[in-house]
Amino acid sequence: MTDTAVPGAGVPRPLVIVVDLRTEYDTVMAARTFADVQTAYARTRVPAGTRNVDADRVLVLDSVDELVAHRHAYERIFAGMYSKVVCVAVGAPVDGSIVLRRPGQLAGSDAATLWVGDVRGTEWAPGRAPGVVLTPDDADALAPLVDVLSQPEVFDQVLAGVTEMPRSIAAPGMNVFVHRIRDDAVRRARIRAVQRLAGAEGGVDEPWPEPLAALADEQGAGLATTTGGVRECVRPDGALGVRWAHAEQGFKRAQQRLTVLAAPVALYGSAGRGGRSIDGEIADAATVLRDYRDLVRQTVGRGAAGFDADGRAWLDQVGVVIPEPPGLGANSVAAALYTRTAAAFDRPEGLRGLAERLRELADRITPGAGAARAHEVDQSCSDGFLTRYLRPAAFPLGPGHVGIVGGLLLGAFLTALWPAFGVVGGGLAVVLALLGSILITARRPDREGRAVLPPEALPMIVVTGLVALVGAVCGVLAGRAWDPPTGVGPLALVLGLGVLLVLPGLDWRLRVRHWERVLGLGAATRALHGLHALLVRTVWNDWALAGPRREAVDRATVLAALLEESATLLTDDAAALERQFTGEPAGPDPAAQNFGTGGHPTPGFLGAPPYPGAEPFGTGGHSAPGRPAPPSGPPPGAAGASLYDTVLGDLVDALHAAFEPLWSLLERDPAEASRRGAAPELRPVLRAYTDHLAHNGVQAAPPFGRQGQDRPHVGEAVGGDADRIAELLGQPAAHSMLQLCASDQLVLLDHVPTHTVSVRFAPRGVRPAVREALRERRAGHTIEHELVWTGGGRMAGVLRLLPLLPGSVDDARIWEESAGGADRPGAGDDRYDGGWAP
Repeated sequence: MTDTAVPGAGVPRPLVIVVDLRTEYDTVMAARTFADVQTAYARTRVPAGTRNVDADRVLVLDSVDELVAHRHAYERIFAGMYSKVVCVAVGAPVDGSIVLRRPGQLAGSDAATLWVGDVRGTEWAPGRAPGVVLTPDDADALAPLVDVLSQPEVFDQVLAGVTEMPRSIAAPGMNVFVHRIRDDAVRRARIRAVQRLAGAEGGVDEPWPEPLAALADEQGAGLATTTGGVRECVRPDGALGVRWAHAEQGFKRAQQRLTVLAAPVALYGSAGRGGRSIDGEIADAATVLRDYRDLVRQTVGRGAAGFDADGRAWLDQVGVVIPEPPGLGANSVAAALYTRTAAAFDRPEGLRGLAERLRELADRITPGAGAARAHEVDQSCSDGFLTRYLRPAAFPLGPGHVGIVGGLLLGAFLTALWPAFGVVGGGLAVVLALLGSILITARRPDREGRAVLPPEALPMIVVTGLVALVGAVCGVLAGRAWDPPTGVGPLALVLGLGVLLVLPGLDWRLRVRHWERVLGLGAATRALHGLHALLVRTVWNDWALAGPRREAVDRATVLAALLEESATLLTDDAAALERQFTGEPAGPDPAAQNFGTGGHPTPGFLGAPPYPGAEPFGTGGHSAPGRPAPPSGPPPGAAGASLYDTVLGDLVDALHAAFEPLWSLLERDPAEASRRGAAPELRPVLRAYTDHLAHNGVQAAPPFGRQGQDRPHVGEAVGGDADRIAELLGQPAAHSMLQLCASDQLVLLDHVPTHTVSVRFAPRGVRPAVREALRERRAGHTIEHELVWTGGGRMAGVLRLLPLLPGSVDDARIWEESAGGADRPGAGDDRYDGGWAP
C-alpha cells in the first residue's frame, strides 16, 4: 500500500508540472529553459510562502500526429537531469496498425506514454465485446484523467507500471468516483450567501479612491499636483491678486514691527517706529481685506449659473483663471468606481449598504450653489470680525503687571534703606518711577496725532508714583529701625537704582506683548488665506471640475441603482430556492465541513456525469481553453473550504462576470447603463450557475469562476461514500471500465490479464473510513499492493493500463534536415542519431 509522506518543514512539496503542447508549444520554446516553465507553473499551484517544490514530474499532453514535430520541446523537457515524464498522446492511429510515432526521448527509462485514442471512451471489459453506449458527442474523459495523473502519488505509480511494459506505452481505462455534495445543502448555503451579499450590513468605511476622494472633500486643487496641472488660479496682477498681496503685506509688516518693538531697548530707540503708526497700518490692511472679501463674494456669486461673455470679462478683470485639470473625466471617475466596487465585491460588502454609500458620495460631490459659497465668505470674514482691525485696540496704558509693581516696591525700598541717604534715595526712587511711566506713555506706538500725556495715562502714572512712594517710606523706616552695617546701605542703594532703571524696559515689553495678543494679527492673516482658499476651491471644484463632478454624480447614482437591482435579483433568486424546500427534509448545515453526496453514477464516472471541462477540485482554478487541469486539492492534511464560503465566492464571481460588460457602458453612457439595468447581465449568469450546480456540483469551479477560490475537499466525504469508494476500489481489472479509445481501436490493445497494470487510488482524507469498509468486504489484502493514497483530488477509483500489441509503436528516427527533406519516415540511410533528437 503506497502512502507518500506529507511534506513538512524542509521537505519539498511534490508537484506535477502539466504542459499541453497542443496549445503551449510556442510558450515552451520561448522560455529560456524548461526550468522557467516549471517555476512559473509552480508559482500558481502551491500555497503562498512555499519555498521548496519537487517539480521533476512532468505530465505532457500532445497530439498523436504532432509528437515528432514537437521533438524540440521534448529536448528541452528532458534537458533536466532528473525529469520524469508521462506523455498523454491524444488522437486516432497515424497509419493503420501503427498507433503513433514518437521522438526517441519518450523511449527512455524515465518516460511513459499513455495513448488516448478517443476522449469520449468506450465502456468495455477485456475479453468481451464492447457494449453500445450513447455517449454525448461533447463528452470528454481527458480532463478527469489529467486530474488523476496530476496527483504525484498516482503519477509515480503509472510511470513505474508503464515503464515495465513493452515500449513503455499503455492505453488507459478508468472507473472513478467523484464526490458530490447534497443539493439541499448547496441551496441552503446559497440562501445564506445571498443574505450576506444583498444586505445593507458589512459595509467598510474606507476612503474613496482618487479622484473621488478629492471631489467629495472639495480638494480639487490638490488634484492639480497629482495630474501635473496648474494649481494657482488667481493672477497676481489682477484685482483680487493685488488686494490679496496688499492685505497680506500690511498685516505682515505690522506683525514684524510689533516683534521689533517688544524688545526692552525699543523704549529708548527708534527701532520699529519708521513710517505710519502700527494701528494705522493695521487699519489700512483691514480696509484692503474688506475690499478683497467683497470682491471674492461677488466673484463666487457670479459663477452660480455659469459664465457668459460678461461673466468671463468679469473674471478677466478680477484676475481669475479657470484651469483645465488634465487626466480628469469620465475615464478616471469610472475607473475609481470600478476599483472601489470590485474591492467591495471581494470583501464582500452588502450591495444595498454599498449603494447607500454611493448615494452619500453623490450628495457630497454635487457642486455647491453660488449662494452657499457667498455664505461661506461671510462666515470666514464677517463685518464684526473686520471691525476689530478697522479700529484697532489702543496701546495698554492701565496699571502695570503685578511683577512690575513688585519690582517698584523692591527698588524703592532698597534705594531708601541707607539711613544716611534714605530721604534722598526715596525721593530719587519716586522720580525714576514717574519718569519711566511718562516715557512709556510718550513713546507708545499708537501716539500718532495724539497728546503726549492723554488723560487715560494719568491713572498709570499716579499708581506708579504711589507704589514707589510706599516702597521708599518702608525703606526709610526699615533703615532707621535696623541700622544696617557699614557697606550694606550703599550696596542696597546701588541695587535699588539698578532695579528702577531696568523696570521701564520690562514694563514696555510686557505691554507690547499684551497689545500684540489683543490685536490678533494672526487671525486676520488666517482669514485672508481662508478667503483665498475658498476662492481656489470654488474655481476648482465648482467651475473647473464641474464636468467631472457631474460625471461622478451621474455614474455613482447609476451604479447605486445597478447594485440595488442586483441585490433584488439575488434576493428573488434566494426566495425561489426557499420555495423549493417545501416538503423536503432539512439538509445538513451548509457551514459545516462534512457534506453528503448527490448525483447518480454514469458509465466510468460514479457519482457525477462526465466532465464537460477541466475544473480541478479543491483549488478553485479555472482552466483556460486547451489547458489541462492543475493539481487538485488543498495541501495534504488540510481541510477543505466551507460550503458557505465556496458558494459566497461563486456569487461574488458571478457579480464580477455580470458587471464586466456594464463597466464600459457606465463609462461611456451612464444613461444607457441605467436604461439597460443589471438584470440582462446578471440573470443569465445566475441561470448558468444553477445549471452548473445541477450538472457538476459545487466542487467544480463554475464557468465564470476566477483563480484562487478554494473549494470543498473530497477528504470530507465520509460515511456512505466510503462504502461506494471501497466497492469501486475492489473491482478487478477485468471489470467493465471506460477505456479511452474508440471501439474499433480495441483490437490494438493486448487483452492478456497478466499484462494489465491497475492503479487504485483514493484521497488520504477518506483513508480511515475506506480502510474500515475494505476490511468489512475482506478485500483489503487483495488490492493492498495496488492502492495509492493521494494528498489531494476529489476522485477515487481505478486506472487500468493495457499494453499495446507489438508493432503498434514506431519510435521515429529523427534525421537531420537535408536537401532531400526532413523527418521523412523511411527516408533510407540518412544519418541516424540513435533515436534521440539532434
